[in-house]
Amino acid sequence: MITLTGVAERAPERVVETYAEGKPYDLFYLQVSGLRLVGRKTEAAYPGPDRDGEPAERLKGCLVQADMLLGVVEREQVAEDHVAVFHRPLDEAERTALFAAAVADPGAELYYPFAQLGDRVRDAAAEFDPDGWELTEEFARELDHAESVLRDSVPDRLVELGFRGGVAYDAACSTGAFLQAVQRRVPETRTVGQDLSPQMAAYARSRVDETHCGDSIRPAIPPGSADLVICRHLNAFVVGTAQAHELLAAAVSRCRDGGLVVLLGHTPILVSAPWCEMSGLDVLQRSAATPSGHALFQCYVLRKRG
Repeated sequence: MITLTGVAERAPERVVETYAEGKPYDLFYLQVSGLRLVGRKTEAAYPGPDRDGEPAERLKGCLVQADMLLGVVEREQVAEDHVAVFHRPLDEAERTALFAAAVADPGAELYYPFAQLGDRVRDAAAEFDPDGWELTEEFARELDHAESVLRDSVPDRLVELGFRGGVAYDAACSTGAFLQAVQRRVPETRTVGQDLSPQMAAYARSRVDETHCGDSIRPAIPPGSADLVICRHLNAFVVGTAQAHELLAAAVSRCRDGGLVVLLGHTPILVSAPWCEMSGLDVLQRSAATPSGHALFQCYVLRKRG
């Protein structure tokens, strides 16, 4: 087992990572084995489009890998024009061992403490216009491909946690592929999707039992009517932090007592596990691994208290 004492004895030097170029959202923390690690997200290996024999491609998305880990956090400092994280570096063996421990532990937490620092993130969320872009078949395929790693892992995990069907509601359903994957894994599921984009809601109609177009602050289903609520829109570059908390409250209100709520997405989630616990949700899982175990991604699975 890797311990903080062991790292400190081996590497008394400290390293500081400073981010002044407007991308502090690339820094992630990984809480595992009693340690808080820092890493910097870069491109990760994704399966090829046909998923059978194609070489992996590298994309900068939701995945993090062992080689992105930097060290054990000692302190962080947020200034007017930069973020600095002081850490004790890890060697390759330590990175590999700690990452393997995180892959094996759904309670290991992957999060992005500085996701909303920087005007570009806030501006991107504020300027989103669902009518200002065109949904093409090529774009839909790109969205589905980037999300494939999530669909490969999460439905099986939901079954492990006791999901046996009922109503599954996705508050930002995109192309509908995620809901479709849940239904394929659990055929007793009735899927309901909602999306702010009229084009996206129309596209999802062929994959989802029931679709609605509208802002998820006003959910399309009655309170307490869903057995599973999926939130893939509480993320940086999609909404701001305050809005993310409001949207979570709206979505959770549609989940029945004892039902499951899943938070995930392509970019950093803006709602923390402690906030979820304060909001009446039990945290069952804080991260998820790809089936191969080569990468982790943010995935909070929550149960609504009665």
